[in-house]
Amino acid sequence: MFSKLNLGVLVTLFATSVYSHMAMVQPCPRLSPNNPLCPAGDPVDYNIKSPIGTSSAASQPLCKTDKKTSKNVETWTAGSTVKVKFRPDGAAHSGGHCQFALSYDGGKTFVVIKDVLKYCFFNGQKYGNTAEVLSYDIQLPSNLPSSNSAVFAWTWINASGNREYYMNCADVAIKGVNGGSYTGKKLLIANYGPGTPVVAEFNGNYESGISLLNSRPNITVNGSGGSSPAAGGGTPASSSSSIAMRATTKTSSAIKASTATCACPCK
Repeated sequence: MFSKLNLGVLVTLFATSVYSHMAMVQPCPRLSPNNPLCPAGDPVDYNIKSPIGTSSAASQPLCKTDKKTSKNVETWTAGSTVKVKFRPDGAAHSGGHCQFALSYDGGKTFVVIKDVLKYCFFNGQKYGNTAEVLSYDIQLPSNLPSSNSAVFAWTWINASGNREYYMNCADVAIKGVNGGSYTGKKLLIANYGPGTPVVAEFNGNYESGISLLNSRPNITVNGSGGSSPAAGGGTPASSSSSIAMRATTKTSSAIKASTATCACPCK
């Protein structure tokens, strides 16, 4: 009886860890079991849906890894519309704030190109874990700089549950303005250990965190990887590299050492 009981508990815990949270599936993110282009030397992250940190600690670096995939998974044209899709087997934690962003310096600094605030994964305020929306069309700004080594990021601050920060990244090429620059809001990083702001559980108040999002400074990025605070952009935008460095030295239980290669292209 004891062994059967404990087995049942373990099965329940395993199921909860696997079928929980959310993850991007298109474009194929780094370390995804569905991505055939694993970053060199990195194992598959079979918990790709898990957060990279909580309000108390950062458990993984930004993007889950700072290593690129062996080649870009997408080539996008500035001004076009791209589709971002999410896995259907996750838990949407009553929505929350999603930011979609691009980096031109290898994932150190991100500029936001689209927000889905308050009700991400839902059509309106709703308490529950079953997502209603699993894809978003992202209109790429027409003046994005060209780059063969851009990083696209999806981040999520969940409305209900533990105070967590989710992030998946994909390596993409951008066909845009040669030598150009783009100015937009700096990515908000919250619930990612000491030194980052905490967005409280919403508990029905979907204004939670909105003041932080509204106060994001403007930054200007260019195709060569440079970034700077935009003129009149308010508080200077510091690089995210110092935040990421805290987690790179930690061993994440979510990334399991494995000789397995990534499985098949994302669908």
